[in-house]
Amino acid sequence: RARATRATRARATRAIHYPSISTSFHRSVMSSLRCFQNVASSLLSQGSFASRLSSSTRLGVHSSIFASASRLASTSSSSPIGRDLLVEKRSDGVAVITFDLQNSPVNVLRAEHTAGFRDLMRELSSDPAVKAVVMRSGKKGNFVAGADINMLAACQTANELESISEQAQQVFDEIAAMSKPVVAAIDGACMGGGFELALACKYRVASTSAKTVFSLPEVQLGLLPGAGGTMRVLDHTGVQKGLPLLLTGKQLKPDQARRLGLVDQVVDPAALEDAAIRAASDLASQKLSTKPRKAGLLDQVLEGPAKNLLLSKAREQVMKQTKGKYPAPLAILKVVEERLKNGPKAQLKAERQEFGKLGMTPESAALISIYKAHTALKTNRFGAPAKKVETMAVMGAGLMGAGIAQVSATKGIKVLLKDRDHKGVSRGEQQIYNNLTQRVQRRRMSAVERDGHMANIVPLTDQDPHWREHMAKADMVIEAVFEDLDLKKRLVQEIEQYIPEHCVVASNTSQLPISKIAEASKRPDKVVGMHYFSPVDKMPLLEVITTEQTSKDTAASAVQMGLRQGKTVIVVGDAPGFYTTRVLASLSAEGAGLLLEGVPAHDLDKHLRDFGYPVGLVSLLDEVGIDVASHIVKDLSVSLGDRVVGGADPGLINEMVQKGFCGRKSGKGFYLYNQKPSRTSFLDRLMGKKSTGKPVNPEALALVEKYRTSGVDSSKLPAEEIQHRMVARMTNEAVYCLQEGVLQSASDGDIGAVFGLGFPPFRGGPFRWIDSMGTSKFLDLVKGFQDKYGDRFEPAPLLVDYAKTNRKFHEK
Repeated sequence: RARATRATRARATRAIHYPSISTSFHRSVMSSLRCFQNVASSLLSQGSFASRLSSSTRLGVHSSIFASASRLASTSSSSPIGRDLLVEKRSDGVAVITFDLQNSPVNVLRAEHTAGFRDLMRELSSDPAVKAVVMRSGKKGNFVAGADINMLAACQTANELESISEQAQQVFDEIAAMSKPVVAAIDGACMGGGFELALACKYRVASTSAKTVFSLPEVQLGLLPGAGGTMRVLDHTGVQKGLPLLLTGKQLKPDQARRLGLVDQVVDPAALEDAAIRAASDLASQKLSTKPRKAGLLDQVLEGPAKNLLLSKAREQVMKQTKGKYPAPLAILKVVEERLKNGPKAQLKAERQEFGKLGMTPESAALISIYKAHTALKTNRFGAPAKKVETMAVMGAGLMGAGIAQVSATKGIKVLLKDRDHKGVSRGEQQIYNNLTQRVQRRRMSAVERDGHMANIVPLTDQDPHWREHMAKADMVIEAVFEDLDLKKRLVQEIEQYIPEHCVVASNTSQLPISKIAEASKRPDKVVGMHYFSPVDKMPLLEVITTEQTSKDTAASAVQMGLRQGKTVIVVGDAPGFYTTRVLASLSAEGAGLLLEGVPAHDLDKHLRDFGYPVGLVSLLDEVGIDVASHIVKDLSVSLGDRVVGGADPGLINEMVQKGFCGRKSGKGFYLYNQKPSRTSFLDRLMGKKSTGKPVNPEALALVEKYRTSGVDSSKLPAEEIQHRMVARMTNEAVYCLQEGVLQSASDGDIGAVFGLGFPPFRGGPFRWIDSMGTSKFLDLVKGFQDKYGDRFEPAPLLVDYAKTNRKFHEK
């Protein structure tokens, strides 16, 4: 019995080990590490500076084609119900409902649809000529994307949201209880409320289209499924398999959904509608039947005697992943607890109550603001370019160049990948092949698809006698060579001899002025900056940098290319450090200053993580490379001065570089990487003591003492003051960027910080953080730091102006 108990506890622990809930906006801890690493690695090599929805999950952002087959029988009647629902009553007794939201690219559920579906289902239920119902979408590549975010955001009270939830629950309950079978024919995105609608149907048929995905991503907006989704997912999967779906918003492909019991049948897109009609007819005639899920032994244990253990471990994992910063996962656990202890009816009541409460939290408001800003950036603000890029040349096959080639080739773009010699271009090709092979091994891509993508890449070298002829066919050239201004200018001059007149020339750089690079061009209007983040195939952000001479069509072409590559694109002005490099340099400089004021490295790391960043500052510097940080300080100090890079004696990192303490890559930085982290004894663990983590490099610590700021000891400062010194300085610099026109909007600044620098998504970005505090209060905070620590905290004049009336950067 003791062994059985231990085994049950172990299985319970494994069953609820969930990934982070913020995959949509905060891909992983390594995202922020890589962001900063790139910022800087571009100074030395082919890198570029500067991470959820994560292959982030997104509501209503899919574009597949709904391929309906020819009808099996002629319709006896066809009538519109309202503007968005069309009903066709077939002669074989199957009624086909087509949901096609007018004047919208995707279907979303609004309050008026609740009554519409209810009335329609009641009419069909009472019609003796109707034996079964099929529900389909009239949108290409989209079943239903979920609830209308604007409708939810417009609610002023928790009661309003709870009422919306209750109405949706009641309608979906009626659909589930209909005596006539309802079948969902699903092709394309089936997400959020759309997935809840499908789960209310008796039977679900999904197409094999690559665009068909299922998810409940409400948690990534600070919410939970509010139309019975928490109940019906667990009805079909059980708590062990269903709870991770609710807590993470994970996307499922059709076959995955079928294995979990969330989909009944998977067919080719061309056969979808026929299969759904046949299933509906067979269900009505009882030739086909569905069986309720039979819980296995482990599920019976976890949902019965071990439910308290399950909930305890789940809560422990959620707190470990979120540090309590995101209320939605904890609310989901509360709803599930109601189910396990008091049944489904109590669960539904808890679901709508928690839905209302969550909708009024600042965390949800922040996450929704990010989602809406992210969605807005999917439209090219410059319009469509005059010529679509069919062939792209990438100059330099290093880490960044190969990454740019990969994200382009996988989107069907022909890529001319050029390096100096065969060794260089082969290395780039191998990087791409290895990355795609990993996707094949994880079943995210077939080997045939991988080989097709590789066929889009044409390797070229200086020794290739025909490389110039290839360049004559390029519509865009992106150079990704070493971060050296003279080298980039020479490359522009050389390549312009062979490319056509319409060809756009883009530079992948983290801080070199694009206007300086354009000086070497005969057509400066065709020159633009495209700052990618490493690794390019994983990092979602792209900064497009325009100069005063960059034409609108050139900017349109750069933005369009980023969108085709699957990037979140912000457009920034040509200024030193652009946006991301500049504000991150401010954050890092203040953190280094705190280190020299006596704040221990581990404590400094912990303070930034506790604020919500995925990684601490000192660890970040080691991952970037101390040598790279030294180059950043040197370059930006010339153009931006102490306000951006001041606060710490640069002698510290310069001497660390001289001694070879360059960070993880050299085995030593501020921390040691050739030793395992110290382990706590059993007695220490029993007393609640934790491991101190990576061992500090004693030689680096001696250098910190050597350059220690005299007469100052900040080690006893409150954690909040330490956090605010770093983040407020970065945020103030972001306001300078908005004031100077580097940023076009506060929303762009929020998106850049969250997607590129790991700014906590639940805070909404630096400008949303100011708004939550109040501009006048934030100004007082910055002024207080200026009085205490100097003019590196000089408030941006725009901030001073806004603070006069406590005006917000986001008016809505």
